[in-house]
Amino acid sequence: MTIRTVALAALAALLLAGCGTGGAPTAGAGTSGPHAATAADLTGVRWLPADGTAQGRAFAEFAPDGTWTGSDGCNGQSGEWTLGDGGALRATAGLSTMIGCENAPVARWISEAVHVEVDGPDLLLHGTAGAPVRLVR
Repeated sequence: MTIRTVALAALAALLLAGCGTGGAPTAGAGTSGPHAATAADLTGVRWLPADGTAQGRAFAEFAPDGTWTGSDGCNGQSGEWTLGDGGALRATAGLSTMIGCENAPVARWISEAVHVEVDGPDLLLHGTAGAPVRLVR
């Protein structure tokens, strides 16, 4: 064996060793793809529609006390929420003002969601049918 062959074999071994998992990851930590959200994932963040609807004026914020507030881009909105096992969401939407403008149906997205996931930095609100609504930080 030449020195070059030994060096290449050692380099290959080091690269392969770096690809190991280092143990099983905990749920949500270091895993790829969506995973069930926790209350800590929801709170303390201003969530915005991923498609940019209402140019940052539409948002939702979840508080640790089980309330949420937000805007569709023009109208203030609020309600209550609870999160069960596996990201099961139960939420309500209260009264809202009715100013007409370009808006995002934030209250409907939240109140119709039955399951919530985190996908990297994004929040996915799943209703009973159709594609999930994606919110970003």
